Amino acid sequence: MTDSPRPDSESQGITFKQALSERNDDLTIVDVDEPSQQVVLFQLSGQPFALPGHSVSEILKGDTPVYFVPGLPSSTEGVIHLRGNIESLITLQPLLGLPISQGEGMLLMVKGAGLRSAVRIDRLEDVCELPISALKVPPETLTSTLRPYVSALWQADDEQRATALLDPDALFQAYQQGLG
Repeated sequence: MTDSPRPDSESQGITFKQALSERNDDLTIVDVDEPSQQVVLFQLSGQPFALPGHSVSEILKGDTPVYFVPGLPSSTEGVIHLRGNIESLITLQPLLGLPISQGEGMLLMVKGAGLRSAVRIDRLEDVCELPISALKVPPETLTSTLRPYVSALWQADDEQRATALLDPDALFQAYQQGLG
């Protein structure tokens, strides 16, 4: 550091650059570990949803052949053949009170409530880590159809709409009870 006189910050003012150059502190950035949760972000009937990453084991193409099985509830689209296993394919829209989407979309292999099933989504948005602090408790104004299945809401800074984090256990329990 030089012995040059310091400007009187009250009379002359000091720029940020000058103040920074006079500091001799270590200016390294400290990375703070904040608890986070991996989520799979997707669209369903034009609305943003997410599932916890630990409940999604696979993401499949939407053009996977689906085989119709007579007598299944309307929320069960059919079954798929996945590497030697027969898996059911569930449509979440009837359960969530949403209109059925047209098109292939994609399939998520989801585990919850002791079940494993494919779930059809319209579009995969992202798989990412969200800070736990960014997940908010769902408000009481959430529709009564969605409320039992939403565990948290998340809203990106640049988006108008919040993303609903779905509880796979609650979804599959309702499916088992025939509510979809």
